[in-house]
Amino acid sequence: MAKANEPPPSVRYDRILGQINQGVGDAQADLRRRTSSLKKLEREGEPQPRRVAMFYSRLDRELTHDDILPFTSLLKHIGKTENLDLVIHSPGGDGTAAEKMLDLCRKYCTGKLRVVVPLYAKSAATLVALGADEIIMGETSELGPIDAQVLVVQDNQPQVVSADHFLRAKQQAIKGLGSGRPEEVQSAQIQLALLSPAFLQQCEDMLKLAKDFAGKQLRTHMFARECADDPGTWEGRIQQIVDNLTASSRHLSHGRMITAEDMQADTDLRHLKVKLLPNDDPYWLALDDLLVRTDVVVRSQQMGKVLFAGVFN
Repeated sequence: MAKANEPPPSVRYDRILGQINQGVGDAQADLRRRTSSLKKLEREGEPQPRRVAMFYSRLDRELTHDDILPFTSLLKHIGKTENLDLVIHSPGGDGTAAEKMLDLCRKYCTGKLRVVVPLYAKSAATLVALGADEIIMGETSELGPIDAQVLVVQDNQPQVVSADHFLRAKQQAIKGLGSGRPEEVQSAQIQLALLSPAFLQQCEDMLKLAKDFAGKQLRTHMFARECADDPGTWEGRIQQIVDNLTASSRHLSHGRMITAEDMQADTDLRHLKVKLLPNDDPYWLALDDLLVRTDVVVRSQQMGKVLFAGVFN
């Protein structure tokens, strides 16, 4: 006989079924262990107190403005925090979406913003990293060039090409016009005729946008104190960093990896505030565990992206 305040069997059944389904879902998403790794990240090292937000994307899923609403919800879930670590794994995508993501991070982070790169943060994701106060990297981490990419159709096949390639081709053709050799002049005239002025202007504007974004972020955040103390020196250094990362002639491929060691050895990039963690660092070990577990969940559950954070006491 049922007790007086006990719900009817049908209600209890639905409640228990819901609990079991929730348990199965959590197990499939490895939620408990990933939450444990995230908790370790928040407690390891300085600055404290610190919250961690993770933006994980498959390498065939670009960063777009469709990510902004869920990313905003993620930050609202965390709430205002003094210090924030943004763990990002992304192939890049829309630079203006990256700009919006950084703007949101600054609205919710009142102190130090660190961008943590466990594996890949390429293209627009590199722009996100340049907007940090500090970049955290390890042996598997890589950034990439930030030269703007344009979609073109060549031989009926769509291709993504650096805007800088077209601008360099224009300069090469102009140089050919002044060579004085008839065959070079004719070749240059044909090449310039094939390059639409409007398209070239678009390429120039896209490249300017990347440079303006990167320069503004470095000037305002990573090197804010240095620019205030010695603007003459640091304006020049920031320009060198931006020119380096947007030059297709320097990196040759938009997918070229730029590791922490590469930056340390580069005359321009060595000024970036990059912290290279050893493999046995407790923070890096917790990050590696979180990365691998998230990757397994993404593959097994056929997800495109995972945005993850926790609420801890």
